Amino acid sequence: MRFLLLALLALPLLGAPVNRNFGRVTVSNTVEYAPISLNLGNIVNGRVFPHPVTVLNPSPTQYALQGWLPVDRTPPARFGFVAEASGAWAVTNGVVAPVWTWRALPPRNLQLSKMRLKANLRQLGAWDDIWAFISADPDVLQDWNDSVVLDELNPVVQGAFRALRQMLPAEAVEAVITNSVTEIEVRQ
Repeated sequence: MRFLLLALLALPLLGAPVNRNFGRVTVSNTVEYAPISLNLGNIVNGRVFPHPVTVLNPSPTQYALQGWLPVDRTPPARFGFVAEASGAWAVTNGVVAPVWTWRALPPRNLQLSKMRLKANLRQLGAWDDIWAFISADPDVLQDWNDSVVLDELNPVVQGAFRALRQMLPAEAVEAVITNSVTEIEVRQ
């Protein structure tokens, strides 16, 4: 009972509860979130009431009628970059969303397991063609035999992946690379 009384006394300090799924952009390009209850006036769904009606957890339509828009905080995808919220908000296509800035990912150098690579390529039916590429050049074959892992930035490995991308869809090649990774080295 004492806890409930303390919680009720603390409510004014916390501010009014808000629904973070709806909001609007203020003049200063910040977001104002919608309250969890709306005063809909005397007329609701065509019915006239003698007093103003307040609805707890209004529907999206009720929010929209009072100028509240859906909020989407999901960053857009952009290969090779990380989205970071700039702090400003904007309305795009009827949705309130953060204004995103882009930070380039640091260059990576994947170390690929030869055994995983071979198994993944065999599963796709491409191992025989890659083996023909490797064994066609004695220097490349010697490098294959001498290496424990394959360095993604090695020109020969890049050439093999270019050849593989001509045989298979890009998504399949990326899946082969991802499933063959043994170590990732991030270069700063």
